[in-house]
Amino acid sequence: MAKITIYETFTKADIDALLTVGAHLALAFDASHPHAVKTVHLELGMQISATQIVDLESRFHSTYVKLKGGLMHGEGKYKLEAHHFEQDIVDASPKAYEIKKNRAIVKHGSVGDLVADIGWW
Repeated sequence: MAKITIYETFTKADIDALLTVGAHLALAFDASHPHAVKTVHLELGMQISATQIVDLESRFHSTYVKLKGGLMHGEGKYKLEAHHFEQDIVDASPKAYEIKKNRAIVKHGSVGDLVADIGWW
């Protein structure tokens, strides 16, 4: 399973759209790389069926377009990286403090941690 980059800004509404169509999600915040190597990012593990993809495309087209690079391969498991994401995702997480702390660590030149299971659902 290759990592697929999400090139558009990812939002809480995108996650809510995936949950609404029934996709299975796991969300993590990754600050475990030096900033010069890779920016802090969200890692989204997703399992989605063909029916859910069709539902996503018809009901939440803007989210579908953001994920089309992966979803064009059909149903299955995906590992997605979002390097651009809205603060609403961080704010909704029960691990918001850990995410903000690790983001600050990287901003000040050190390497942070991977914060797993940051979902609010």
